[in-house]
Amino acid sequence: MKRAVVFSVLLLTGLVGCANRAPQMTVGVVNTARIVQENPKYLDLNVLLMQERDAVYSQIPANVQQLSDAEKRQLQEKLAKEASERSGRFDKLVREFMQKLQSDIQESAGEVARAKGIDMVIIDTPYHPTVLYNSGENITTDILLKMRNQ
Repeated sequence: MKRAVVFSVLLLTGLVGCANRAPQMTVGVVNTARIVQENPKYLDLNVLLMQERDAVYSQIPANVQQLSDAEKRQLQEKLAKEASERSGRFDKLVREFMQKLQSDIQESAGEVARAKGIDMVIIDTPYHPTVLYNSGENITTDILLKMRNQ
């Protein structure tokens, strides 16, 4: 009986002592806009977009003002069709790039978080609503470096 009381007191003391200590959680923050902007493929896509626009605009003749209304309509329809086709191909490239990049960010964020002992990673992005936070270890640079080494 005496042992049971001593054990109960020790157990309660241990529990009370544990109750005073809050578990520590480490938080990492990832700025996805920075990762996108610093990605070489994203920069290549921007160059490609400018080239696609130039390819359409270069077809506009210098003497467009001298064309008849019918010729202007025909040219406008032709350019609109070509711009739509180019835009569709470009949109597909961007969509595929963003899906792959999202996957790479997620994988790299997990690896960096495990290596740094981070319990939770918050994605800071202008592309989708996210969690608001006050502080956390910014691991964006670590993720960029991890992704470059893959």
